[in-house]
Amino acid sequence: MSGGIEFSNLSSKLNPLPTAFLPSIFYIRELLATSRVIEIYENYTKQTIRNRCEILTANGIQVLSIPVKHGKGLKLLTKDVLIDYSTKWYIEHTRAIKTAYASAPYFEEYFDGLNDILLRKHDFLIDINHELLDYIFRMLDLNEPLTQTTEFISNKKYLAVNYLDKHVNPCSSYQQIIGFSENFIPNLSIIDLLFNEGPMARKFILD
Repeated sequence: MSGGIEFSNLSSKLNPLPTAFLPSIFYIRELLATSRVIEIYENYTKQTIRNRCEILTANGIQVLSIPVKHGKGLKLLTKDVLIDYSTKWYIEHTRAIKTAYASAPYFEEYFDGLNDILLRKHDFLIDINHELLDYIFRMLDLNEPLTQTTEFISNKKYLAVNYLDKHVNPCSSYQQIIGFSENFIPNLSIIDLLFNEGPMARKFILD
């Protein structure tokens, strides 16, 4: 894995956060401020940030979700969860992102990189999540070393947090291209901040 993040597969006694798909601003801040460790040996939990994110569209918040192969009643470790390509969800995701943010000030600077990763067929969920996170960190100029667990590390506090909570405002308000005359909607996917604020997104994350 190239780029700013070093996924070195080292175990840690720090507080790991779950893997996340195009994670929220709150998640990014927590990752930087606390553990910088990604938990991949937990039992996979469906319908969570592990495979879904939230973007802002003209019709409100839209959830983007990566379908995964998860047999009924079958427990899998997060590291073993395979992506389901029986539908062209990746096309739908890139179209949704383009529709939502094409008018954003920094859309052209960042969309192609995200698009390339989303259209590349990764086998495992953690692989696409990590590659997207690596890209986002490089665009934010955050050269923070991150690691993955090599065994399960019990951390009920952080694994149970709702990182999509809209009662949490992890950064100061910024101009959102969609619904600019409406109330600010906090804690969306980090790409909402990135497309709207560009290089300044780093300041919002670190302040």
